[in-house]
Order: sequence, then C-alpha cells, then structure tokens
Amino acid sequence: MSEQAINYEQLVQSYENRLLNQLRSHGVDLDFLEMWVPDEDPVSSILNMVEAAGAFGVESFTIRVNRTTLPAARTDDLKSALAPICDVEVDEYEDHCLVQISSITA
Repeated sequence: MSEQAINYEQLVQSYENRLLNQLRSHGVDLDFLEMWVPDEDPVSSILNMVEAAGAFGVESFTIRVNRTTLPAARTDDLKSALAPICDVEVDEYEDHCLVQISSITA
C-alpha cells in the first residue's frame, strides 16, 4: 500500500485536544475519523476505526502504532478482532508496527 500511514498516537492526542477545545467537528483530515471515538484498549480502538472507515466506504488504510500502545503480544488479538470485517497485515518493527487494513466489509 502506498498511502501515508495514520499515526495512531498523534490521532488520539489530536482527538483529545479537539474534544476539549472545539465544540463541533473534530477537524480531522479523513472524513471517516469523524465517526471514530478512541478506546483505552488499542485493539477495540482500531476495530472502531475500521468500522467507521467501512461505514464511509473506505476500502483500505494503514495505521502506525507504537509498541508502547500495542505490544507485540497483542498483535494476534488485533488480527482476530479485525478478521471478520477486513484483511489485515501487520509489519513488525522494534518500536512500532504498521497495520495495513484492506477489503473492509463493515
């Protein structure tokens, strides 16, 4: 996939900042993220993001997640959660991973 990866931690920080400082429209760059609400559990949060993308007709995107947020031990949990609604590939790196989402059916 050639598109730029969404930085998960920056997105959550931006969401929380806008939630506190902006009354309407969180002003995110990608329309489908207007429907997304982060969850404390990164697996649930990413699942919610994929469901929001599917509702907007988005077929694929890539998200970059720090290992402090999504430890390698949770990668299989993420794949299992996403398997019913999309194809998912995870590229593992020392300090982060790239989660490639495609063929969203939600």
